[in-house]
Amino acid sequence: MTTNTLKITYGQCENNQRAARERLRRAEAGEEFDEQEAAFILNLDDLADVERLMRRLNLQLLDIVASERPESIRETARLVDRDYKEVHRNLEELEELGVIEFTTEGNSKRPILRDGTEAIDLSITFPIDADTSDFTARQERSA
Repeated sequence: MTTNTLKITYGQCENNQRAARERLRRAEAGEEFDEQEAAFILNLDDLADVERLMRRLNLQLLDIVASERPESIRETARLVDRDYKEVHRNLEELEELGVIEFTTEGNSKRPILRDGTEAIDLSITFPIDADTSDFTARQERSA
């Protein structure tokens, strides 16, 4: 059974796509199949995006958004005891990564996990598949 979880992966794009195609093929053929473990899968294909996601302050915000479900950016800033502008900037970065989104309620923007999910599962696969990331290109540029 699918849980209401956002699964964030790195280095697994090809596997996720293959599994989705197989579920679709089986569904179209009327066959039974295992549902995916998460409601939504977001594959990051750039290590720089993984680094942005894994910043301590961003992880702290994700924890607050998931556990406290703040009603606004201002409330989020209060819960983490940080400046509103910093929190707003970090939340926009998380939105750009596709991890959160905002709902508008009156004059407030409420941060929520993507597609209303309630939890995040993070999975990173090593070794890095050069076909699904820019890691090799960045290594070559730095050499």
